[in-house]
Order: sequence, then structure tokens, then C-alpha cells
Amino acid sequence: MLSVKLSKITFRAPLSDWLLTALFILLLPSVVLANEDEGGLYVQIEGSEDAMWTQAPQFATNVSMVINGLVNRVKVEQHFTNPTDDWVHARYLFPLPQNAAVDHLIIRVGERIIEGEIQKKQDARKAFNQAASEGKKASLIEQHRTNLFSTQVANIAPNETIVVEIEYQETVHYEDGEFSLRFPTTFTQRYIPGLPENVTQLEATTDERSNNPEPLAELQNGWAVATKQVPDASEITTEYRDPMLEDAIVFTLDADINMGLPIEGVSSPNASLNIDKQSESRYLVSLSDMQIANQDFVLTWRPIATAMPVAAMFVQEIEGERYGLLMAMPPQSNQVSTLPQNITLILDVSGSMYGDSIDQAKQAVIYALNTLDASDHFNLIVFNENAEILSPTPLQATRENIAKVSRIVRGIVADGGTEMLGALELAFASESMQQHLNQLVFITDGAIGNEDELYDFIQQELGSRRLFTVGIGSAPNSAFMQRAAISGKGTYTFISNITEVKSSLKPLFEKLSAPIMQDIVMKWQDESPIDAWPNPIPDLYHTQPLVQSFKIPEGAETLNLEGVLNQDSWEYQIDLPVNRDTKTSGLNVLWARKQIESLSLNPSLSAAQKENQITELGLAHHIVTKHTSLVAIDKTPSRPLDQDAKAHQIRPHAPKNGAVMLQSGLGSDAFLLGGLLMMLVSFTVLHFSPVRSHSRRQGV
Repeated sequence: MLSVKLSKITFRAPLSDWLLTALFILLLPSVVLANEDEGGLYVQIEGSEDAMWTQAPQFATNVSMVINGLVNRVKVEQHFTNPTDDWVHARYLFPLPQNAAVDHLIIRVGERIIEGEIQKKQDARKAFNQAASEGKKASLIEQHRTNLFSTQVANIAPNETIVVEIEYQETVHYEDGEFSLRFPTTFTQRYIPGLPENVTQLEATTDERSNNPEPLAELQNGWAVATKQVPDASEITTEYRDPMLEDAIVFTLDADINMGLPIEGVSSPNASLNIDKQSESRYLVSLSDMQIANQDFVLTWRPIATAMPVAAMFVQEIEGERYGLLMAMPPQSNQVSTLPQNITLILDVSGSMYGDSIDQAKQAVIYALNTLDASDHFNLIVFNENAEILSPTPLQATRENIAKVSRIVRGIVADGGTEMLGALELAFASESMQQHLNQLVFITDGAIGNEDELYDFIQQELGSRRLFTVGIGSAPNSAFMQRAAISGKGTYTFISNITEVKSSLKPLFEKLSAPIMQDIVMKWQDESPIDAWPNPIPDLYHTQPLVQSFKIPEGAETLNLEGVLNQDSWEYQIDLPVNRDTKTSGLNVLWARKQIESLSLNPSLSAAQKENQITELGLAHHIVTKHTSLVAIDKTPSRPLDQDAKAHQIRPHAPKNGAVMLQSGLGSDAFLLGGLLMMLVSFTVLHFSPVRSHSRRQGV
């Protein structure tokens, strides 16, 4: 490990990384900065003898949240600024919370407001491409994963700013006596497994794009190519910003918290806040300073001890239909019968975990081992492009075994690809133990692109096990881990920084030892099933509520909850509110979003059936889905057709305290020899480079 210090910033990486960095610098001798007096970032086109410069578009994000009870309504303003003398098309790939239901889009150009409408995905793409080609201003919002979206903006004039406003709805999380929400500002690059299925077809598609470039095709040209497992790889693989060459993306955030019950302890573990208390139940919160968009923002608050929620029911009536949102706490018994545990810890050691993430993950494994009793058993699986299991049979949690495995864990180094399926196959093939709680704890940043393949496998192979996921890093793929935990009838825990490992994992491992409520069923008073998600309902643990969005049939007035508590059956009835709260809105959107999750994970439906039903829900409830998009188009052309528009991708920040490592099946060290040979070639290229000669003539 070598380190270099520039000013106040220290860079640390293995020797192979430094050699690769030197290689990249030497192979790009034509990239230079422009006149400092003019300001801004300019990049000279490679191989150009003339002073041909392109200035990069600028970007900023403002977030505003309004929280009423359990529902959070969020407006995200994205400011696209074009400081160049050219017309520009721009694209920004960005994350949103896993449960975000995006249902509103407008674009602002000066005083003009252009409303978006929901369309089938392919229709929206055609409309955007046509508008962009005709010189009209347009914006397109697409969903690529349940937590990964993109904004495309066409025809930004020279020196013009266009504001894109996106709105979404989500539910606030409540667990362990604390409310919380998260807003992600960047994402960890996903590992793309597999090879192109048809190289000839790939080359033909590439040629077609270069000969007949459509605006959207130019904007969605990422660093990866499509594979069987990840057919949209090029759409989700935008490169990170270079902090040495590009301006930072900043964001601001404010929140209006109105819970309807007394709260306290409003705080954030990773940001400084301005907090204005309006009343016992309402607070206004904002960031003290603009933040760099390189980590998830987390906001938490607690009900005061005398106002702990037991059950909350919200009902909305819209267009003759009724929708409900329920949060109910199961009975909290202190006499919980426990069984010994058989825990398999699955640790991601791939390249995307390099840096602080692997340190957090190793601490998490060691902490987990030290929570076990001598009657418990455990095993350990580590994986990157390969997966290995520590022992063919579970090990007893003796002090000697825990100490031995802890020493092994401390010596682990992150490198290589992220082939999760092999690790899950090993975990599900490992031995289960009778009269034990057989549980899997998956510790990862979730940086993969083949999520659907993994969801299907978990559902098919889970059996009596329970899968719990732990998100590591400043910007993990929480959508994958939340849905994997739902498929595995477990829970998801997020660790945002290395100082929170113990405090975040303590509640999790207390839950693992004692499920509170199992075999939960919800029915209406006439015994008819409730149209809700998740289904089946996962086990509930201590201080964990049941949260369900549902559609209310005509005549239904009472919910019946049934379950098993301490091996005994338990029943509870909840009446729907008689008085309609006219302020309650958006529950239909939340229900539709949950229905789409249910359809996506339903193994009994074909791909065509899933697409048709998801499309119908998206169109009916005006929300962005995998198969529906929001598009806004100005009626009047603004770009002269004799002037071309250049395509730009707004690159996101790399996650805070992370480090870029190669996520290939070979790992980074396997490239060391090739890197050394290429460096020799690059010295030769540099010596005879015409750009170098040109620079000398210009006095650079």
C-alpha cells in the first residue's frame, strides 16, 4: 500500500492501482485545462491540432420534503445549466429511495412551465427523440431500477438554465422506536456479469448508432455493453466525476415534519441541520450548508415516550375507490421464547467494497460473531468473482472458533468481481439445523446489475431460512437489499459510516435471536384476503411494526390481523376511520407502487403478463415504472435546425470515502503486468505525440 498527499488530501491505494493511474495519465496527454482567467472546465478533444474546446454542463439539486404522518411528499429540483456557446442535450443518472413513486414532472424555462404526461416507455422515447430532433425543449424521466432513474433534457440553449421538477411519494420508516427517511445523492457502480450474447449484433447496433445517432442513444451510451443478465447495461453505467477536473454537484434539502403526535430528537448522523421547532409535533429542518452529492442523507426523529404509536390508519377516497395505509405494532412481550441460532454470514469482498466499506463490513462480521452464545452455530461465506465457504458444516460458537475466524476476517482484502449468485447458492446448499433459527446475514453494498435473477433464486430456495441484509458504504444499492430481505422474509439494516457499526447492528442481532410475531395474515371482516404487499407478510421482530398499503373493497370496515406470538395464536381488529381525512392524499400511488413490486416478484406470471399489468398500473396512477415514463415537450421549437446539439452525460460523484477498484473476474492485481507493458508503450506514444509537439509550439 502506497500513499500520496496533495495539499490536505491523502490518496491511498495498492501499488497496482498507482501504476494503473500513471498509465491512464500517460495515455491521455491531450487533456489539459484552459485559461484560468476565464474560469470553468474545458476539455480539449483528443488528437486535435487546433484549440478545440468543449465546456462541461453544470448541475445542482434542491430537495424539499413535506411529511404528514407516515407519508412523505418530495419535490426534487434539478438545475441543468449550459455555460457553453453550443446547444446541448444532457442526461443525469441518479438514485431515489427504493419505495419512491415518481408521479409528477414539469420543466421550467424562465417563466414558462411545461407539464409532463405518463406514456408507455417506448412511446415516451419516440416522442422525446422526435422533439429533440425538431429543436423542441423536452424532458424524459425513466426508471432503470426501483431506485435508479434518469433525466434526459433536450435542447438547452447557450448560457441557459432549465429546471426539471420531479415529485414522488414514499412512506416514512419506523423501527426501534425511531422514524427515519433517507435521500440518496449518488450510487455505487454496479457490477455487470456476463458477456455480450451476440458480438455481431452488438457491432451492428454500434454501427447503426454511429451512422444514425438518435439523441437518446447518444445520451445513454454508458461504459458497459448489454449482457444476458443485464440487457440495459449501457443505460446504468455512467462514469463518476473527476474531482480534480470537474466542479462538485451540490444539493440543498429542507423538510417540514408534521407527525400529528409529539416528537423529539430530530437529527442526522451525517449532516449538520438547522432545526426550527414549530410545535410539539411539527419541526422545520434544513441543511446548515450545501452538501456535495456523494452520500445518502439520513434524517431521524423519535416520538416522545408517552406518545409511542400502537396503530395508525389512513384512508383516502379518489375517483370512487378507497385506499388505506396501516402501521400497527405487534404486542411487545418480554417473555419471548428463543431458539439457538444457526447463522451464515455472507461477506462481499469484491472491488466495489474497497476502502471504508470493507472495513465496516469486517467490523460487522466480527461484531456479529461476538453476539453469539455457546449454544449457537455459525458459518462464513466470502465472495467476489468466486465464492468460498469456511466450513462444510456449521461451527459451534465457542470462544476459540470465534477468535480464529475473527483473525481470518481481519486479513481480508477487497478486490475482484461481484458474482452474488454463487455465494447464495453456497448459502442455500449449506446444512440447516433442526430446533435452530436458520438465518443468513448478507453484508454487501449491493453493487450488481442482475437483481431480478437474484430475487427469483432467493424466493425459490429460501425454505425455512430467513435472509437479513446489511447495507455497507455511503451509497449502497438499498433497493436490491430491501427487496432481497422481503423475498427472504427478513429485514434490511443500513450502516452509513464506520462509527455506526455497533449501534446499527445491535438492534438487528437482538431481533435475530427472538422473532416476536410469525405466520401473520391480514383479512377483512368477511374473511376475504386483503390486496396488499408484501405478501406473504414477513416475520416481525421486537419494536418492528407492520406497515401495509392496500385497496379497500366496497363495504369493508374492519381489518382482522392474525399471527403466532410465543407459539400461541393472536388476533387483533382495527376499524377503518369513519371520518374521511381530506388532507390524506397519494395513498393510491403508494398502493400502486407496492402492487408493482408484488407483480415484479411473482414467479407465477410470465414476463409479458408482468409488463402488461405493470404498464396498466403506471398509466392508471400516473407513475414512472419499468415500462412507463414521464415526458414533457414544448410545442414550439427553440433550436434552429441548422445548428446541432451536443450530447453530454452529467456524471455523478463517487460515493464518499470509497475507492475505485476493478470489478472484474481477474481482480486488479492481474492487470499489473499488462499495465507495466502498456506504460512502456505510452512513453513511446508521448514522445512522438503530435499533440505534445503542438503544445510546445503554443508554449504549454
